[in-house]
Amino acid sequence: MSADKEKAAFHGLEPLICDSINMGDVLMSMLEEHFGSTPEKGHYIIPEAEGDRLFFVACVAMSMSKTARNAYYEALGWDAS
Repeated sequence: MSADKEKAAFHGLEPLICDSINMGDVLMSMLEEHFGSTPEKGHYIIPEAEGDRLFFVACVAMSMSKTARNAYYEALGWDAS
């Protein structure tokens, strides 16, 4: 792969990486909000809708990080599996 193609391939990863980092930040904020303080009697209670949102954000964050990883390996010309 030429240096220019390689540079373009890596430059194209920036949005994926930034989106993954932002989604991870949202996930961590939600976790800190709901689980950051010591609960009474060792139990955490959150509304079902918030639990659903938390699960959704975790799934999206995982998907985004896998997409970024696969794009990185593709830019290197490696197999991502």
